[in-house]
Amino acid sequence: MLASMSHILARVSRTSFPRSNALCRPFSNSAAPLDQKNDVAVREDDPADQPLENLANPYEKPKTKCILCAQNVKLDYKNARLLQQFVSNFSGRVYERHITGLCEKQQKLLLATISQSRRSGYMPIVIKDPRYLRDPKLFDPMRPIRPHPYA
Repeated sequence: MLASMSHILARVSRTSFPRSNALCRPFSNSAAPLDQKNDVAVREDDPADQPLENLANPYEKPKTKCILCAQNVKLDYKNARLLQQFVSNFSGRVYERHITGLCEKQQKLLLATISQSRRSGYMPIVIKDPRYLRDPKLFDPMRPIRPHPYA
């Protein structure tokens, strides 16, 4: 068996196949002239063959602005009623970005403004002011806008 395999391989290696340029060139249905250097079909300024530029990504999610940027709301440390909307009723902690839907810039500004308001005495430190418990909600803390990044 081994002898017959080696005999067949020896015969195949001695057989010389005719070299033709037709085997080396790419197959093409077009009648475009071939460049002699690279054997590549050359077309004269065909606009359909040009790459498409500046196309929008069809899978890109639409850009959404945070509520403060969209309404052009300026945060003020004296406006405790607005700042209380971003504070938990139970713990007094500030809600995270994934719950409030604020952009990173506005969230940092919100944290700084809340801490300034607490130091100035406009907001309580630990609990939410009971006067503002019935205010309309800007967001639902039980249904975050985005999932938590670490969960």
